[in-house]
Amino acid sequence: MFKHALLASAMLVASSSAFAADMKAEDAAGVWETASGGYVQLYEEGDTWKGKIVGSKSGKARYDKNNPDESKRDRRLLGITVLDGLKYAGNGEFEGGTIYDPNNGKTYKAKATQTGPDTIEARGYIGISLIGKSQTWKRIESDAENVHQDLLQK
Repeated sequence: MFKHALLASAMLVASSSAFAADMKAEDAAGVWETASGGYVQLYEEGDTWKGKIVGSKSGKARYDKNNPDESKRDRRLLGITVLDGLKYAGNGEFEGGTIYDPNNGKTYKAKATQTGPDTIEARGYIGISLIGKSQTWKRIESDAENVHQDLLQK
């Protein structure tokens, strides 16, 4: 039994490694649903990657009420950049950026790894990446309900 579990684990690691080796940076472009139901479009701008809120599963308006800048607390989250400055490092990995968490108004260092054609693991952290939190984002169609087409980067 243990041998079967070990073999299955090895095959999973090998298949995900093979995917990452074949991945190009542009494979990450698109609209992704976050763990909290937000829709974030990942796109390349210059030599960095960004992510902007383009909708949500619920379709309800949310505001940046926890922003440390009081003047921004009445703005809608729709259209704001939450992921900024990521650089593609190869093998499906993006590093060196920042991620803004509207739930607490804090900005963290960020990295992301595309773990499959339709999944990304986004990680926000303080200092070193061991001290942080990861979320799995799932790709959705850019014409899905509640995706604001006027906000999409072309």
